[in-house]
Amino acid sequence: MRNQRTGGERANASLRRGVNPRRACEHDDDARGTRHGGILGQHPRFCQTRRAGGAFALHASVRYFEVCSRVGGALPKTSARPIPGVAIVPIGDYYGSVDEAVKRDDIRGVYGKDIGPDFARALGRSLAEVLRCATPVEPVNVVVGHDMRLSGPVLAEALSQGLTEGGCRPVQMGLAGTELVGFLPAHYSDVIDGGVMITASHNPPEENGFKFFGRGGQPLSLAPLDAPSGEEGLGRMASSIKKSRIPERLKWEDFAPDYIQTVLQKGELDFERAVSGASEPMRIAVEAGNGMGGRILREFARIAPQFEWSFSNETPDGRFPRVMPNPLSDEYQRMVAELVRRTGSHVGMCFDGDADRVALADENGEMLSPPLLAALIGGRLREKLGPGAKTAFNLECSWVVPDSLGDRASVTGDGPAVMVPVGYGRIKAIMRRNPEIAFGAEHSGHYMFREFYTADSGMLAGLMVLELAAELHARGKTLSSELEEMRRRYHGSGEVNFQLPPERPVEHIIAEAVARFKGEAQSMYAVAADGVRLTETYPPSFELAATDVRVEAQDWWFCMRESGTEGDLCRLYVESDGDRGLMERKLKALVELVGPEFRTRNRTRGMPQDVRGGVKGDDGERR
Repeated sequence: MRNQRTGGERANASLRRGVNPRRACEHDDDARGTRHGGILGQHPRFCQTRRAGGAFALHASVRYFEVCSRVGGALPKTSARPIPGVAIVPIGDYYGSVDEAVKRDDIRGVYGKDIGPDFARALGRSLAEVLRCATPVEPVNVVVGHDMRLSGPVLAEALSQGLTEGGCRPVQMGLAGTELVGFLPAHYSDVIDGGVMITASHNPPEENGFKFFGRGGQPLSLAPLDAPSGEEGLGRMASSIKKSRIPERLKWEDFAPDYIQTVLQKGELDFERAVSGASEPMRIAVEAGNGMGGRILREFARIAPQFEWSFSNETPDGRFPRVMPNPLSDEYQRMVAELVRRTGSHVGMCFDGDADRVALADENGEMLSPPLLAALIGGRLREKLGPGAKTAFNLECSWVVPDSLGDRASVTGDGPAVMVPVGYGRIKAIMRRNPEIAFGAEHSGHYMFREFYTADSGMLAGLMVLELAAELHARGKTLSSELEEMRRRYHGSGEVNFQLPPERPVEHIIAEAVARFKGEAQSMYAVAADGVRLTETYPPSFELAATDVRVEAQDWWFCMRESGTEGDLCRLYVESDGDRGLMERKLKALVELVGPEFRTRNRTRGMPQDVRGGVKGDDGERR
């Protein structure tokens, strides 16, 4: 993996092969007749990588557009000593910020520094290249939404200009959440061909970014990138006419109520039945953190008058005057807990900025960790869909998931709980290959539902737990009573991070940790190209798709892995079954093995929890 060239290195190689950026910009796309032409779309290497996945295609193409848009103007200043008779053209200076902004699954950066209107416009042209190839019938409709960040409207307008120039038809949604944007190409795949959500989720207010959806609402890296065989004759003309009738600007009422109704339908949620027999209404507290979650959940509250609602900080405000809305941060969770206790609510909820992740609290204000939510939701789906509905959980998830749903010793495909690699993009790919998996869960709070277009939906996850809480309330029971045994039994460290120096590569540290505790191991899991496999050795006999490993002893386990995008960052999680002191001793031993001097301070982005609900980790999402 380390020997593979990055998208940026491949793009540089293309430049070294003699591709002239200025001539690339002048190239005409005869098949489409668009103003800016094919750029990399006509380049054979681009066509190959486009079929493999959209991320590199966008990355490399944006870099070309950055060069195209700036070459010929004043070159940036350089401190390099001039060579007599040789003109120094620091091409890399033109597109260096693109490498900083383009991540593994999305794009994000500081507005005005890493990204801005020019970047968004170039991105729109690049995205149009990808989506046009995947769409059999024109116009190519692309929905564009943004959250409450102040730079959102400007970026949305610039992106739309680029999409238009690239031959697509942007459909502006205005204020929206990530799930709302993904919902439209999923639910209306015959007339909506893709989508872009402009958001930086729970990152600081000066940042912003882009999340992409391809055909069928799938992440761009998983969506089909070759156009299917479309209808012919009158059917093709009818499809084109229907697509052209989608308004170029949608109103909130055009999609938000539709989305909520579809969530309820796909989740088979029946709140009238759930509250039947209750002696008093169930009270729900919603701490929205000035993100998009409050506005979206209001759509559900309007059709759920059987509940009593208390909303706090529900007006979207990109300045985030109270808190950064991260469902797994300590400060945000304290606000939820205080709201629950102050209002005497039976359940508390909060969402992140773009409302695709959720966290819940019980009637005491104690948070439910992501693994607890996964165990509850997995059980609910088996009740609704039948005992064959499997749950996928990642390497870093608590034993509470397989123990609640089946057998921790049978997690590689045969049992009701299936262990999968970290990274919700990978989980979605596995779910698409294995239709028996009805639900996928990440330790960082991402929840994916087969029946809801395999979408990542914090809203559906939250409403499923609300339905369970309503049933318990109708029987005179509390949510905490359902969780008491789970919380008592499992003790986790949370995710602990180490910033390693070059002389201490992550894979060497992982091999040392495996060797140290191999004598206690009853099971060991590593990541292959097709998912997680059992192994007796590390490195295993099969080719690794990631360096991640999970080692399970009789009553404790640890997971150690390399960050998805920060190669020098090592992530560690330790859990024990029954004895908290055991977890603490093993954690101390592993920290000593890695080097306590390399341990990072806690961050505020995505900190995961142990099963008892306390925020303890350094970080949460695989980046």
